[in-house]
Amino acid sequence: MDDSLGINLSETFAPIYWGTGGFLVSLLLTGITIVQAYMFFPHSNDRSGVKLIAAFMLISDLVSSILVAQSVYYYLIPHFGSLIPLSSITPEISADCLLSTLITFISQMYFVHQLYSVKKAGNGSNLIIVTIAVFAMLAFAGGIGCVATMYIFNRGVLANRNKYFSIFFGLAKAFGAITDIIATAAMCVFLKSAKTGMRQTNSLIKTLVQWVLQRGILVTFIQTALVISFYAAPTKLYWFAFHVNVTKLYANTFYAMLNGRSQLKDRKSVITSSRGQYPSGNGKHPHLPNDHHQQQVVHDISIDMGSEESDSNQMPMVTKTVVISSNI
Repeated sequence: MDDSLGINLSETFAPIYWGTGGFLVSLLLTGITIVQAYMFFPHSNDRSGVKLIAAFMLISDLVSSILVAQSVYYYLIPHFGSLIPLSSITPEISADCLLSTLITFISQMYFVHQLYSVKKAGNGSNLIIVTIAVFAMLAFAGGIGCVATMYIFNRGVLANRNKYFSIFFGLAKAFGAITDIIATAAMCVFLKSAKTGMRQTNSLIKTLVQWVLQRGILVTFIQTALVISFYAAPTKLYWFAFHVNVTKLYANTFYAMLNGRSQLKDRKSVITSSRGQYPSGNGKHPHLPNDHHQQQVVHDISIDMGSEESDSNQMPMVTKTVVISSNI
């Protein structure tokens, strides 16, 4: 087709289309979340607190899709072929940014609480936990500032970026990425320090470390890619495709961990059975440490299914990446 027949807007609208408008990425993730939620809720014996968090993640994912879809419709349908609407941002995108900020902060603070619980079973530094919490709060503050500038300077976001928007956006995403990196590394170190010498327990901890790394790397990657694309191509919208999928990635990995607990529950049962084969006195076994602290680790690092049948009033730790038992 002759280029003179129209304007090539692929560089402008391609990131929006591939990220959101065509639902090729964002709605794919939303669909996966819906399927996982469908698998979780009918068969869940989790306490009401866990179900509320799960419902919040699902609703947030759906609302995010609606907000972004409405914005894409505004840019591509009523104003098809015009770049003038891109001079301002829709209120729906600003609201989606606020939703993403809240979900990120809640997830990261849960992870901080989880780190503290795992630290009690092994060896870890409170300074590291405090540092992660501070970075999470800075990311949240930057996110709120970013949302405020999007509403105040709505003509300085997609085109002709306002300097205040660039600063707050960079702070929010950079601190968010740093928080994820440090938290993932700290959790792996804390878990490894909690090894007991029992083969079954060490195997369970190894599995948890792998899960933390896989999910942590995934979330950290998209946050880092978002920051790089935002500053490396200031006149393009490449960053937008990463931005609208952060919330969906959190929801997706959250449900993946909830539905994956049955496998880890079976492994926990094997460990519990192994412990029950020996007397609780001073009996010794070459594969079972008789140190009280090490025996307690088996319980603290095991997977809490959050069932209402449990005698404990504890709620399992739910983070953006993993579900790990702890004494809450």
